[in-house]
This record gives sequence, structure tokens and C-alpha cells, in this order.
Amino acid sequence: MENPGLKTLISFLDQVGRNEPVKFSTLCDERKRGYGMVSRYIRYCLKSDLITIVSERKTRGRYPSKEYSLSNKGNSLLGMFKDTTVLAD
Repeated sequence: MENPGLKTLISFLDQVGRNEPVKFSTLCDERKRGYGMVSRYIRYCLKSDLITIVSERKTRGRYPSKEYSLSNKGNSLLGMFKDTTVLAD
């Protein structure tokens, strides 16, 4: 996934910002999307430094439970697009 759709990326960042710290399962449930799509967006946002991992806990499963939050870069990007959508309306 090179460059996700901008509108979907902004809504994803908005969801992370509203629910922070947010877990992977919460993102999947609220977006009504499969784990694959949400994990691709998380991977892209982590690689682009738009979100950060706030906590990581070992659980019974194979992978640790992680909670995500917006980074400064993600917060400023989201702020820019929220300002432009308010002006466009």
C-alpha cells in the first residue's frame, strides 16, 4: 500500500484522535472493516510517523496488545484538513 486514499486516511486519523488511546480491535469495529485493511492503514501511519504506539502489553494470544495515539505530525495533518473542510462548507 503505497499511498492510501486521502479522504480515508483523514477519517482514519480522526478516528484514532477521537478514541485515543485506541486498540486495533476498536478501530476494526468502528470502521466496520476487516483486520487486513485496518492493519495496512496502521502500518502506513506508523511508517509515516502519523501515529505512535502508546502501550504494548503481552496477552494470551500470539501478538501483544497495542494502543495507538496520534503523533504531533498526525495531529497537525489532521488539523490542516479539518480547517479546510470547515472553510469549504
